[in-house]
Amino acid sequence: MASDHIISVDVDAELIERARAMTPQHGQATEADVVERALRMYVGRDVLEAAQATSNLTDDEADALAVQELHAARRERRRPA
Repeated sequence: MASDHIISVDVDAELIERARAMTPQHGQATEADVVERALRMYVGRDVLEAAQATSNLTDDEADALAVQELHAARRERRRPA
């Protein structure tokens, strides 16, 4: 975990078990691991961190690429079928 700050929450036990079964540890994850994994997925942090770690683009290059792709997607959407 990124922090030693601990909180307590009430979560439906069946929901935890269903989520635990979907973990990479194949059902061996702790409740804390399950909740943290779900929250990370929810906020997309893992995906963002992975993309940033493998990218060699500067911030300006990444912004320019994002704008190019947005314009390309909009052009594609406007094309007649």
